[in-house]
Amino acid sequence: MHFLIDNCYSFEGYHLVETLLEEGHEVTGIHSSVLSDKEAHLSMYLGRHALFKEGIQKKDYAAYVTFFGEGERQVGAQRVDLHYHRSDDTNAEVQILLPILYGEWMPRDTDALQWEGKNIPFDDAFFRAHALPIQPVMQTVSKLLAGDTRSKNYRFYAKEVCPEQEDRTVIAFTRNLKDDLTALHQHYAKFSQFYK
Repeated sequence: MHFLIDNCYSFEGYHLVETLLEEGHEVTGIHSSVLSDKEAHLSMYLGRHALFKEGIQKKDYAAYVTFFGEGERQVGAQRVDLHYHRSDDTNAEVQILLPILYGEWMPRDTDALQWEGKNIPFDDAFFRAHALPIQPVMQTVSKLLAGDTRSKNYRFYAKEVCPEQEDRTVIAFTRNLKDDLTALHQHYAKFSQFYK
């Protein structure tokens, strides 16, 4: 399948594109803003992949994926919006609500991640209760994009805080936060110059 991903060099976009490529899908990436040093670094990882192209192609896309409702381009494909909060102002056929995500290349400093303009320490109770690793979340998003999305609304939770009922399809994850954060801090120490 072929997907069009807007904001493809953002933290979230990069991980989704990488997952789709690993699963053998073709991906066209677009990114409307000027690239930061980190985004330019990530673009080099993606740009070397034979199944990745930049800029809208004359193709039939299985889905047009936007992050946070920011995409403006219309390509005639099913639009899927990924948000951190419920949004009623969307042109999307499918809406996926994300939790706080952590993983390689996320906006962060030594002790905290930056999320929605706030610093959230890694030992913060909210982070520990709700944050999920980006890689398995994007692997699941990839499967939703490639499959039959019977539901039009999805939401991800850590298994410990997952509600019993909600007005959307709930996807719960078990995670190993201690091991995840150890690996994440090692990555940050190795590549800290790209995180600035």
